[in-house]
Amino acid sequence: MKIEKNKKAIIPLSKRERKRYILFEILNAEVAEKDFYFGFWIDLLSFFGSKGLAEINPKIVLFKGNKAIVKCRRGKEIDLIAGTAFIQKIRNKKIIINPLLTSGTIKTLKEYAKIE
Repeated sequence: MKIEKNKKAIIPLSKRERKRYILFEILNAEVAEKDFYFGFWIDLLSFFGSKGLAEINPKIVLFKGNKAIVKCRRGKEIDLIAGTAFIQKIRNKKIIINPLLTSGTIKTLKEYAKIE
């Protein structure tokens, strides 16, 4: 008896879902990476609900210093920026999340923010 391995089908680039990356700057407070992840998700979930958050599909790709790069679906970047405007506190620290730039690649945002 021979065991066959099932290979996952690779989706071609033309059929994959498009995404956008947004560079955010955190102002007014030093926030730890774990605290930012937790506060970001909880506040967006309370604002959009689980269905709205699933449609936007945000993922924090990079967090360094006071800057974060967040990935989302194409066409939903305005919704994500609007949702982050309502985030006022993370772990009882008042913060302001300022969107700086939206791009289709992480490389462009890293060059703009001078992140290695």
